[in-house]
Amino acid sequence: MKQVSKPARQRLITLSRLLSQQTGEKITSVELASLTGWTSDTIRRDISLLELHSGVSNGYEVKILKNAIEKFLGFPDMQNKISICIVGLGTLGQGLLESAIFEEYGFELKAGFDTNQNRLDLINSTIPLFPTLDLETKIRQLKIQYSLLSVSDEKAQFMADRLVKYGIKGIINYTNTILTLPPQIKIINASPVFMLQLLQQ
Repeated sequence: MKQVSKPARQRLITLSRLLSQQTGEKITSVELASLTGWTSDTIRRDISLLELHSGVSNGYEVKILKNAIEKFLGFPDMQNKISICIVGLGTLGQGLLESAIFEEYGFELKAGFDTNQNRLDLINSTIPLFPTLDLETKIRQLKIQYSLLSVSDEKAQFMADRLVKYGIKGIINYTNTILTLPPQIKIINASPVFMLQLLQQ
C-alpha cells in the first residue's frame, strides 16, 4: 500500500463511512467539504492518493469512490473477513456483543472472553463465550487477529500481554490504561474517558 499519513488515513476512513450513508449516485468535493468541515482541496488531495481518474469537475461516483477508498486502505471484504474477539464482558463488553455491527464492515466477531464464569453463564449471546483460561486455545483455533479489550484497568496490561503472546496483531483498548506492547502491535486507545478529554481540547 502507498505510504499515507495518519491524518489522511483517518480522513479517508471517515469518507468511506460518510459515502455509505449517501443516497445519491454522485457527490462533489464541495459537497463532501460541507459535510465534513474539511476544505475541498484537502479532500481532492486525499482522493488523489487513490489514483482515481475521474470526478474532479462533475462529481465522484459514490460507489466507485467508496470501493476505491476501501481497497486502498486494505479494508477486509465480505469474502475475507477478519476474525476479532472481545476480552472483558462487563457492561461495555456486553454492549459490543453484536455481530451485525462488525460483519457489514468485513469483520467477524468470533468469541467473547471473561474471567468470571458466573457472568458468562448469565449472558445471553449468539456469540460463543469462553473463560479467559481458554484464550490461547481459542485465539489460535479461531484464527483471531484483533481484540477489543474492555477489562478493568488493573488487568489491562496483563491481559494485553497474553493476547500478544497468543498471536493478536492489534488491540482496541477501551480501558484507561496506557498499554506498553511491542512496536509491531497496533493499538488504538478508545477509552470513553480519553475520548471525552479529547473533546475538551
